[in-house]
Amino acid sequence: MHDYLDCFEREVGKMVGKAKENRYLYLSLGVLLTILGIYFSYEDFARGEFVDSVMILALGVSQLFFAYLSPHIFPRDERAKAIIGKAMTANYFILFVVILILFLITGQGSLGMWQLSANQVLIILFSIMIIAIPGTMVVFTRLM
Repeated sequence: MHDYLDCFEREVGKMVGKAKENRYLYLSLGVLLTILGIYFSYEDFARGEFVDSVMILALGVSQLFFAYLSPHIFPRDERAKAIIGKAMTANYFILFVVILILFLITGQGSLGMWQLSANQVLIILFSIMIIAIPGTMVVFTRLM
């Protein structure tokens, strides 16, 4: 029994070390991508044009979320599985709400305020989803 506990402690120690490595990687990439996203987006935003490089900013914010989530989701225990499962269920509904809002805002009817190309709609959809997935995980991490 004692050998089993020693083996378990070694494996948990490896996962904690892996979570710390991942946390530093996510944090450094998140800061770098956020700074680059702000730098590339600033000029288009100042001119009032659509910001194509918002995806880089969204990836940076996503990496910062994952830096926070790393110790919570990398030890693959029951809590981590519950967090990931609930976040994916919530994101399923978020995806449909975002598609509905984009459809109404960009439509030809009375609510059609914006004229966006298909590429711009996909950039907006990708950016929202890349932030919403770890964002909901952060919410469920705080709730559980």
